[in-house]
Amino acid sequence: MNQDARGNYIENQWTIPQTPTDEWVRENPAQPEETVFTMPWSEDGADSAVDAAQRALSDWDRRGIEGRLPFLEKFRDALQARQDQLARAITLEMGKPLWESRTEAAVLLKKIDIMTGEGLRVTDPVHPEGLSGGSWQYRPLGVLAVLGPYNFPLHLANGHIIPALATGNTVVVKPSEYSPLSMQLYFECVQEADFPAGVINLVQGPGPVGARLSAHRHIDGVLFTGSYATGRRIKEATLDRPGTLLALEMGGKNTSIVCPDANLEQAAHEITQAACLTTGQRCSATSRVVVHRQVADELIDRLQALFRRATTGDPMDDDGPLMGPLATRPGYAKFRRAQDDDEGGNLTPILKGGAHPGYRDGYFVRPALWRAAQPDRRGSHQAAELFGPDVVIYTVDDDGEAADVANATDYGLAMSVFTADEKRFDALSYDLKTGILNLNRSTAGASSRLPFGGVKKSGNHRPAAILAGLYCTYPMATLRNEARFDPDSVDEGPLSRLSPESQ
Repeated sequence: MNQDARGNYIENQWTIPQTPTDEWVRENPAQPEETVFTMPWSEDGADSAVDAAQRALSDWDRRGIEGRLPFLEKFRDALQARQDQLARAITLEMGKPLWESRTEAAVLLKKIDIMTGEGLRVTDPVHPEGLSGGSWQYRPLGVLAVLGPYNFPLHLANGHIIPALATGNTVVVKPSEYSPLSMQLYFECVQEADFPAGVINLVQGPGPVGARLSAHRHIDGVLFTGSYATGRRIKEATLDRPGTLLALEMGGKNTSIVCPDANLEQAAHEITQAACLTTGQRCSATSRVVVHRQVADELIDRLQALFRRATTGDPMDDDGPLMGPLATRPGYAKFRRAQDDDEGGNLTPILKGGAHPGYRDGYFVRPALWRAAQPDRRGSHQAAELFGPDVVIYTVDDDGEAADVANATDYGLAMSVFTADEKRFDALSYDLKTGILNLNRSTAGASSRLPFGGVKKSGNHRPAAILAGLYCTYPMATLRNEARFDPDSVDEGPLSRLSPESQ
């Protein structure tokens, strides 16, 4: 099923590059011999899109939130009318089960509701009590580039797009080259909402298009979700433009700590869910488990049993398996190589993962469980963000050691603690270096009504979700005075030091 590519969407027009740099072919990860999308692309589209967004900026900003909201409401209606079509496109090109893609399509609507409601309140004007005439307001940064990932091709990009537009910015979107069809359909909804020309634009293509966009001198901010390696390249591309704001969400190696008093059935189910949802391709997926030695064997037995029950199958099936294929050929190859990497015997396989023997035609895998003799934050297996269902288990003797092992990673997005004692959880929270810390629930899954972001290599302190409006704006401070002058005022203060008028 090769869908027709409509090209870039710039200034409310679909355009196919007339002199393309190359052509990108996107296969179906469940059936790689099937082409989903063939897309001619060129870096030049980034320049045209930025120019269009610049031209549209002043008018869009001056409309105010009251003038912008009707367009976002029409956009929401268009997305709602295409829920099933959007979900099927996500599954077709990304491989996540249809039931999960339907959840992603539905979340687009909730994100608009939140980010045009309570999410906007974080950028309300502020009038400090007791400061006469003093206030600050949040102004849009300008033209923002949104670079989206393939694992949540619409939800995560949408989480940048909506607050950017609501706060008065104009936007250029570059989706992952692995999910061009989903974003094309999303922009057909943009077209139906009839935004003013140039307010929101789309450029399709692989990495060079994103690089051109990130390095553009008229881009005022880059809002990115993806790998650390790509985030680092974006930062390098903007070193000479310190005024370009970067909001970088760059993945994780997320840890669950299981204490002796935990409900082990609950912990095992939550860990399995966080490891296997989206076939492990979530930045918040659990890939590390730190368990107290006295309950380690029982937890491992439970995890083995649940991992063996993890169903794999046709992601387009309405009944749906737990896991579809991995999304990309390179990701599939990387995951398979990792299953032969025991770091010289430091890792012992508990449950062998790798290619799924029942599905040889697609990028299907089985989940893996490992036991580590020692934590190694530089280990070739332990340190890699594999983006697949692969969990390494560490045993410890006390909470202090648990915190040390949990922190022994260069990432810091999400952690969870399983314990019946909330005071124990609160004590651990002082030692754990992470942007998200959950109690008795998995590392995966987050609320749009809370901040979402990490520390260390997981982010640059620009959390998304409810606080996204903050990285789309800057504060402008103002002191106001009445238009009048008291001549006696020159008898006090600095002006009293003026010399008398010459006679």
